[in-house]
Amino acid sequence: MKLDGSVVTSFFRDAFSLKADCASAEEIQNSIQSGAKIKGTNMCILILAILIASIGLNMNSTAVIIGAMLISPLMGGIMAIGYGIATNDLKTAKSAAFGLLFQVVICILTSTIYFTLTPISTAHSELLARTSPSIWDVLIAICGGLAGIIGVTRKEKTNVIPGVAIATALMPPLCTAGFGLAAHKLSYFLGAMYLFFINSFFICLTTVVIVKILKLPCKTMLDKKAQNRLRINIAVIAVVTVIPSIILAYGIVKDAVTERNVTNYLSEQFAFSDTQVVKSNLNQDKKTIEVALIGKRVSDDVLQTLEKQLPKYGLDGMSLKVTQTDLGGAVTQDEVKELLDSDENINVALKDQEINGLKNQIEEYQNNEKLYQNQISELKEKIEGYQKKEFNAEALSKELIALYPEVTGCSVGFQNDWNKDATGQQEILAVTIKGRNITTSKKNKIADWFQVKTGAKTVKVYVNPK
Repeated sequence: MKLDGSVVTSFFRDAFSLKADCASAEEIQNSIQSGAKIKGTNMCILILAILIASIGLNMNSTAVIIGAMLISPLMGGIMAIGYGIATNDLKTAKSAAFGLLFQVVICILTSTIYFTLTPISTAHSELLARTSPSIWDVLIAICGGLAGIIGVTRKEKTNVIPGVAIATALMPPLCTAGFGLAAHKLSYFLGAMYLFFINSFFICLTTVVIVKILKLPCKTMLDKKAQNRLRINIAVIAVVTVIPSIILAYGIVKDAVTERNVTNYLSEQFAFSDTQVVKSNLNQDKKTIEVALIGKRVSDDVLQTLEKQLPKYGLDGMSLKVTQTDLGGAVTQDEVKELLDSDENINVALKDQEINGLKNQIEEYQNNEKLYQNQISELKEKIEGYQKKEFNAEALSKELIALYPEVTGCSVGFQNDWNKDATGQQEILAVTIKGRNITTSKKNKIADWFQVKTGAKTVKVYVNPK
């Protein structure tokens, strides 16, 4: 069967036609203008949505934030601005713009008051996600705006608008801006307001585009010069809005590529049969890859060779820092997992193993005490050193959790640390804490606290977010 070209063309034209089930121009106008009105009901719902979103961000609850976005009435004003621009209805556009500005001010003031009064001041992941917009947020705003105005112009209303409200997320950025003001963090405020502007501008722009495509009647006619001036202004604003998001996206992509290269490097170069990687961390600021090993000790020569492989994985300028827990023999991945999952302090258990090993060597040396007197003295000194370092890890952990509620677990013990710039091994007190939103400042304070409590010369704190 041979298909006629006109039949195929007609099929695709009908399949993607925006006019097939389009509502009348009057219905579209009434629907958009109704959604932009500033009235008691909308303002009450707006304030409730602000409080719900602020609480959701404060408690890091995605479900609560989604609920706030669903009931937020901000979308109507933005679409009304776009509709007014597209139909040359300046009265509607100005009225909607004033109403939107009023709503934005109310949102920021309400969220600022909430975050000033709340006792929880931690910036959780849901809040931080609204402070660094990128080009992907621009694409979401464009797609969401197109879907939103298409849904509004249909005869039968669907669930498009609630979906667009969730995708474009107008309410959370304003609440995040309020958090930035309450916490005196200008970067949070500016990042959140930039995200809100991206969403608002491109929802407005896509509304203009769809209204023009549908050829809805214009209230007044502009001359060509005025139309060209309007188009140029919109294009300039769009370019200025997009450029910072592209720059931010470049940084995100660069960091993601580096993290992928580090993952490949560790999986290929640290594939030891007798030694396992317990933890790894990429420090972008210091350009350091920190690796914690457990099992049979890896020699300094091998570690130096591994560091020379970094450029092959696109990790030029990076340095390798390895911390080893030497068990004196091989250890499998299953054994490592069992140790990490157990409630016992892994480092205390390893310390006991080393002490037992040293005691066994003493028994061997005592068979010829005169010959090995010096070795016996050295080993006894090591045992005394280990015993002097004993402390109540459980009590310290409970005290730490009481001081820092965001810490949910703690592992403490002495380990050997290797660094290419240092000679030989350096013994450090390694502290692994579980929890989220542990800032660098808090890590440093925790390290100082353990140094005072244990008397250790060097304390290093690792964070396990799980």
